[in-house]
Amino acid sequence: MNTHRSRPATPLHTTAPSDRLTTKEKIRRAISLADFGVENMHIDEVPDVSAAAGEVLIATAAATINPADADMVSGAMAAVLPRAITAPYTPGWDLAGHIVGVGDGADASLVGSRVVGFSPWFEAGRGTQASLVALPMANVAVAPDNDIPSAQLTTIGLNGLTAWRAIDELAPAEGETLVIAGAGGSVGGFALELAVARGARVIAAVGERDRAEVLALGATDVVVREAGDVGATVRAILPQGADAFLDTTRTLGASALGAVRDGGRYVTTNTAPESERDITVTAIHGAPNAAALATLIEMAAAGLLHTPVAREFDVADARALTRNSLRAPTAAGSS
Repeated sequence: MNTHRSRPATPLHTTAPSDRLTTKEKIRRAISLADFGVENMHIDEVPDVSAAAGEVLIATAAATINPADADMVSGAMAAVLPRAITAPYTPGWDLAGHIVGVGDGADASLVGSRVVGFSPWFEAGRGTQASLVALPMANVAVAPDNDIPSAQLTTIGLNGLTAWRAIDELAPAEGETLVIAGAGGSVGGFALELAVARGARVIAAVGERDRAEVLALGATDVVVREAGDVGATVRAILPQGADAFLDTTRTLGASALGAVRDGGRYVTTNTAPESERDITVTAIHGAPNAAALATLIEMAAAGLLHTPVAREFDVADARALTRNSLRAPTAAGSS
């Protein structure tokens, strides 16, 4: 099912209806890896989990596969994982479901509430691709009961919170110009809509195939990345340079700074280049923020934030989908 416009990143960001992972008779099932490598992915019965102090226990309705999951499964990030994260591993950053239990200090009235949860995997190793998941309250926000399907809600966590943090860092004022490289991707698309909501003028740096999509989301101009030097193409539209630049790609790096005016702002979701011409350069990643997550859900429910799903699949297909993610090249405009 694809009820909203898809973005190039979403082939690597697919959602799984987890009714086949839901808990029955206290049996908890999860996608589990005894070691890194997609060939080690299995659906296993795993030890039950309970909510610790300040946490809630969520029965998963849907979870996601993100590019970050493919990085984890492949072992690409093994060298930088905290020592506390050990096998067996369960992937997953995002989920939607219902609270079925609370720990000490958590609001018991929340039991039964529909929620969206976010788990920063590389910090805690607590994956969401499981029938029951315990998360801190700071990682969870209540969602409307019927407005948005669970699969679409799961797109908001990692990608939405990364976009939120990027726009918060760049703080584009009304009338300022922001370039978003990868505005056709999941993070970039959310960032575009958040920036437009602030009254910013957004120039989308995307592949030609994404032109219509980003204009529909509110971009005022498009520079086609296949045209070459993004700095030169932006300055053809804006000779003085843009006030701010968000780079959600893995390919531009320092070349993107040429699009930014002296003293402007640049944020990347990857490795930050060295600053030049007094440009403030910052690297960011998505982080738990319950208030921001709640606002993103409200915007989605109001139709102000699109939550595209590339594909829904049975949990039994998770290994194949993750393998495809590992093989797929990063498309222009993806995050």
